[in-house]
Amino acid sequence: MSTIRRLSDSCLLVTTGDGTTLIDPGFHTFDSGEVDLATVGDVQTVLITHEHADHVKPEFVRWLLDRGADVTVHANPAVAGLLTGHGIEADTGAPAAVSFEDVVHEVIPTGAAPPNRAWTIERVLTHPGDSYQPSTSAPVLALPLMAPWGSTTASVEFARRLSPTWVVPIHDFYLSASGRAWVGGVAKSALADDGIEVVTLDWGESFTV
Repeated sequence: MSTIRRLSDSCLLVTTGDGTTLIDPGFHTFDSGEVDLATVGDVQTVLITHEHADHVKPEFVRWLLDRGADVTVHANPAVAGLLTGHGIEADTGAPAAVSFEDVVHEVIPTGAAPPNRAWTIERVLTHPGDSYQPSTSAPVLALPLMAPWGSTTASVEFARRLSPTWVVPIHDFYLSASGRAWVGGVAKSALADDGIEVVTLDWGESFTV
């Protein structure tokens, strides 16, 4: 069995028989006060999808490294370069039992579309970062639902194309708890006929597969 725990926004903990991986240590989780960092537990691997601060805060990465002797950080070259400036080494390859697909971030309001790496952990979960471009998904897809570069409608179509068994909504930090529940409910209703189950997790909640 594997457990997926949502810390906040796009930051997830995935625990398998080989240990725990944290994906996208962004500032929402580290700075908001919404998450008790003492509950993060031991982390062996950190995966980062792209360079935006809501997905990688160097101080959060340093905090994770300082807590464990054997923590490794994996990211695309752009993020690795960012972290080098903070004295943090990131491997641009994939750890064991993890694969990735290099795509591009969806275009943001400034017109930028930086590189984005979608990660798949042990055929359990795919985290696409901020992109609708990944071509495949593990049984669980972390699905951005509320972002300035996309829409809930586009996200639902993305999920239909990849056809996972489960969807865990992410990227909805700016909504209230009731707003997150409502948008998750919209996705759940839309995807029900496709045989895709939407599992809504609020901050700190877990899902076991």
